[in-house]
Amino acid sequence: MKTVKKYKYILAAVVLLAALTVARAFNPGIFRYDAVKWAKPSVSGGNLITPEMLTETADEILFVILDNDFPVPDLQGAGILQAGPGNLLTRDNIRKIRRNKGPVVLCSADASVSARIWIILSETGIRELYILKKDPA
Repeated sequence: MKTVKKYKYILAAVVLLAALTVARAFNPGIFRYDAVKWAKPSVSGGNLITPEMLTETADEILFVILDNDFPVPDLQGAGILQAGPGNLLTRDNIRKIRRNKGPVVLCSADASVSARIWIILSETGIRELYILKKDPA
């Protein structure tokens, strides 16, 4: 009995890992996220926003400028975060994005850069995340 008391934390960890292993063996999809759910706004175009739609939004908008040469949108009361794709996931930048009360709009001259950043940020749980669409076509 002394041995069990002595190693009770190690024994608890082993039992927990064994239980999780058994759960994983019987249901392989239990620890996976639903990729279809994450991709649905992208397929339907719900993650795209036009400048006209931005003027209708009354919330606090945060523009995330991903390129140095991208013209900063002129909208009253909007916040601007200039960060390249390589340093966007720093603690300070993520904190600014999460604390924003309104939509977060990704701006880049290359739409594929904005799309890749949208995927990464949406998988981290950030909601109201959009890609600025320049042309209406």
